[in-house]
Amino acid sequence: MEDEFIVREKKILSLLEQEIAEGEEMASAVRHNAGLLLAEKGYLPEDIRKGVQFEVVLGQESVRSGLDLVVLMDGHAAMVIKCAAGSLSSRERHVVAAARVFDSVPAPIAVVMDPMDAVVLDVMSGKAIGEGFGAIPTRDQLRSMISERERKPLAPEKLEREKRVLLAFDAIRCCVPKGADGKRVQI
Repeated sequence: MEDEFIVREKKILSLLEQEIAEGEEMASAVRHNAGLLLAEKGYLPEDIRKGVQFEVVLGQESVRSGLDLVVLMDGHAAMVIKCAAGSLSSRERHVVAAARVFDSVPAPIAVVMDPMDAVVLDVMSGKAIGEGFGAIPTRDQLRSMISERERKPLAPEKLEREKRVLLAFDAIRCCVPKGADGKRVQI
């Protein structure tokens, strides 16, 4: 008979695996919904990069992070999109940090979305400027937003703080050291 600890650990791992599967399904649905950028928002296929991975160097450490979608204009990230399972408000700071770290100059707009909703954020202030898919700027609106702003790199000390914030949120999806079967479990 398995001891109580192993039974409990198996139940927890089963719940985590179920949440991971649901989160992946949700992220897949959101990426599919992002087709609205092309169909309804006027973006061109060459404006959009999907599943973008990037390196974050913090001190002696180098870690990979990612964004679900990046919209480029004039060779720089103009809008970044992160798909989130659960509360969007709990991921707003995450996507803002990613927008500030991803490119040599921060992307001006960040979006966090799930299949049902979206929150559009001003990266400079970190504040929500719209909710719902209708609030995601069209290509022309985004171009106008960019032209109205001075785009400059973050100060080194602020960039370091943003990297720490980004990596802290990314760590939430880190590995549980070992599951009941001795294998690492991705959450």
